[in-house]
Amino acid sequence: MQIDSNLTLPVTGRLLLAKARVPAELTDPVPGATKDAEGALLLDVLIEGGRVAGLFAMGNAPPVDRVVDLAGRHLWPAFIDMHTHLDCGHAIPRVRPDGTIHGGFSLTTEDWPRWSDEDLALRMDFGLACAHAHGVAAIRSHVDSETLAYSQHHWRALERARTKWAGKVDLQGVTICAMEAWVGDDARALADLAADMGGILGGVTDTLDRGENGTYDALAHALDRLFALAKERGLDVDLHVDQTEDLTAFTIPEIARARLRSGFQGKVVLGHCVNLALMPPKVIEGTLALAREADLAFVSMPTPMMYLMDRKQGRTPRWRGVTAANEIRAAGLPLAIGGDNCRDAWYAYGDHDMLDTLKQAIRIFQADEPLTGALTMASRVPADLIGRPDLGRIGVGLPANLVIFQARSLNVLLSRDQADRIVLNHGRRVTDGLPLHHELEQALGLADPVLS
Repeated sequence: MQIDSNLTLPVTGRLLLAKARVPAELTDPVPGATKDAEGALLLDVLIEGGRVAGLFAMGNAPPVDRVVDLAGRHLWPAFIDMHTHLDCGHAIPRVRPDGTIHGGFSLTTEDWPRWSDEDLALRMDFGLACAHAHGVAAIRSHVDSETLAYSQHHWRALERARTKWAGKVDLQGVTICAMEAWVGDDARALADLAADMGGILGGVTDTLDRGENGTYDALAHALDRLFALAKERGLDVDLHVDQTEDLTAFTIPEIARARLRSGFQGKVVLGHCVNLALMPPKVIEGTLALAREADLAFVSMPTPMMYLMDRKQGRTPRWRGVTAANEIRAAGLPLAIGGDNCRDAWYAYGDHDMLDTLKQAIRIFQADEPLTGALTMASRVPADLIGRPDLGRIGVGLPANLVIFQARSLNVLLSRDQADRIVLNHGRRVTDGLPLHHELEQALGLADPVLS
């Protein structure tokens, strides 16, 4: 194909991607551009010096020596995955998930002694290589931070990975720990560690039970301390929230009130929030009104949550296991999606492919008919939430981090596997293939019992 042979250009060259089909919500407005029946703009995209140098209505670009005719193929910005756990990933087959939250924690704890520097590097590099080949430009990874010494080990691993993958996949870390950590003796040192590593602060809010009076006094205290520490250091906050169907463990309102009390001005993202979908409509409405007042944002992980939630032995699950996604979007609140766990003790599957995650989200949320805004859940919205407005959209002057699909319609793109996609990183074609699982297993010392 013509597009295969013409995309091996130096980053300093000029390249025109002609007759591209770009969903309008993923690009800057282009005067005079024609829209197709699915809302995609027909554009010519000029790339120079690793950046988008111009966006033109199809046929209106200036003369350029090197032109690639995309013939109506879809062109998207590279994906953003703002919720992963790279340090946990790719521990299969040495761990065998049982499909439950508690099982995931127990199995991970049992696996911790194996997490040497080399082990972490091998597994994290594998995950990043998958993401890079699939067209992911940036990742926010939650870093296990239960104790200060343990945190230092994991944050150093993240820093080494960030250095190694610089220019390919931008990497940001966030602490994940029980909320009790933020009222403990090491709270300030942990916050300083995250700040020094260019990360942000987080925790798991559903680990603290209600007090005898039915209130979340302990959680409120921990949240106050967390917001104070984040405010002192100018850091954002990203929390794991309400990860079970237990309706008594409902902490979104507590977080909203704590944020309003604190005067905290950074971004606050709530991940998971699955039991919100099981609340009565009036509770959902009131909760989202409070969340809007507190300027909260949400991130949902549809595939692992479908896998984990409402799992009962011998019974088919009765609910989808995800948050009230469409209500969140209808309330005008930002909603992103993330890949979450990948081939680890919590979730047995995955490949760090945000296109697959987006397809699953659209179907699980029923976020189609119309699709308006749904495509931004894996691009513009998470890019803004991680503080990278230069990513997740196609715009003049922005990095040419792009994905070319063979599909010429949005329906086909969302229907058929796009394994033959072409990824551009700063205008240069990514030629790295997907890493091989058996090679990772060999490097981890996991011999194939059939062949050994």
